[in-house]
Amino acid sequence: MTTVDFVMARLVGQGLGIAMLPAAYVPQLTGVTTIEVTDAPTRVEYAIWSRTSPTPAATAFLATLGIPAAPGSE
Repeated sequence: MTTVDFVMARLVGQGLGIAMLPAAYVPQLTGVTTIEVTDAPTRVEYAIWSRTSPTPAATAFLATLGIPAAPGSE
């Protein structure tokens, strides 16, 4: 659980808010009520990078996704 998720869970536990966290965290949560969200809307995320001069970070991220960073590098 990340620090942010831990803080969110503590705030919820103190009655100071609500949170949507990944299902993987549910077993770690104590003292709070959890409700499984089903049939929720989906979202689409876009990544934009320079194909002529991608940064090392963009290249590494795209490699993780299995996407070539530059033309002709397939």
